[in-house]
Amino acid sequence: MRFLRYLLAGLLTLAALAGCKKTTAPQPPVSGDPHTFIMYMVADNNLWRYQRANVEMAKAAVKAGLPDNVRVLVYFDGRTDYLSAKQTTLSEIVLRDGEAVEQVLIDYGDQDSADPAVMQTVLKDAARLAPADTYGITLAAHGTGWFPPELINVMNQRLPGAQPFVPEHDLRRPDDALTRAFGPDGDHYMTLESLAEGLTAIPLDYVIFDACFMASVETFYALRHVAPYVLTSSAEIMGDGIPYHKVLPVLADNRYTLEQRLASAVNRIVDYYAGQPYPSATFVAVRTGGFDALAEAVKAVYETAGEPTIDAIQSLEVIPTNHAFFDLRDYMQNIAQNGQETAQTAFDAFDRALGETIVQENHTERVYSVLGTWGGGFFDANRVCGISSYIPREELPVTRAAWLETEWARRVYPAE
Repeated sequence: MRFLRYLLAGLLTLAALAGCKKTTAPQPPVSGDPHTFIMYMVADNNLWRYQRANVEMAKAAVKAGLPDNVRVLVYFDGRTDYLSAKQTTLSEIVLRDGEAVEQVLIDYGDQDSADPAVMQTVLKDAARLAPADTYGITLAAHGTGWFPPELINVMNQRLPGAQPFVPEHDLRRPDDALTRAFGPDGDHYMTLESLAEGLTAIPLDYVIFDACFMASVETFYALRHVAPYVLTSSAEIMGDGIPYHKVLPVLADNRYTLEQRLASAVNRIVDYYAGQPYPSATFVAVRTGGFDALAEAVKAVYETAGEPTIDAIQSLEVIPTNHAFFDLRDYMQNIAQNGQETAQTAFDAFDRALGETIVQENHTERVYSVLGTWGGGFFDANRVCGISSYIPREELPVTRAAWLETEWARRVYPAE
């Protein structure tokens, strides 16, 4: 809604300047400060064909016309078609004879794109080859929010004759799942700490995660110093990923502030999926600078709160037992209602801090999930604020212990 207010104010200003006799159509975006958009595609997994389609979407945006100051670079680690060998290259999407093509800048050879040192090298190369005042990046891969690799254990689950570790939260999925969740470069994963290390190689202005469950409060808090803004999803993202042909023109439109562009991008993504065969999307853009104040507000809620009523809190996946992702606001409201008399005051302060942190949130009425099932299904998204949280439980000691080691939990959760 904040974006709509800005847009309305802009239109009123144009009308006033025109003497209210006519409306002046917005002029096309003009060249401004250099803006480099980096697509970091970790595709050495079963998402490679979707990620190739994402690159084609970006090429369509370039072909349709982006401002001259915007450059789109693609780091792709994976197969490009069913017959080709894996490639690991940094390319730029450029126009050649009216067609958008990938012009290879660097061929790295085989490397682990889930290694923070590799990520740093790639980002530094991108900044050196396409220097800019504004840097944005999208990270396309599998994602499981704050969960560390040892709690996912997806690589051993299908080994013939093996007895796989049964995790407390079943984050496994069928190979032909329609959504993006869990996943590595080969069998290597990147922890939140490694991700934060890799992303600090250049001064990023915004980060987009084209990966599931990355809009968790634990993730945002760990990455709060990486970039001023992050855009991603608190639930699963459909396999097609972010529609870059819809989003890139918005991000490149320098007639608006970066916040307005990100807000519009959130709406573009959700509007796109609302018209798809599986109408499912929940996306949010946040100001990372708000998470320290949000942490203090959450800590105050915990100090006055009661025990959570798990079944009454909005979950964000369809794991049959032991949900792993819950809506942060609904969780805080639930434990405040179960808490002391002063808990409501603490919750109200939290709600204000949350509003200051979220730039834009949007979602479809129902969201699709396939985690922990072999068929998948929709769930109602009645109480979704855009940010998820884990709920520690005594009966799930392994995951609880891991969560208590996160930077977020150490900051907000009462010491035992």
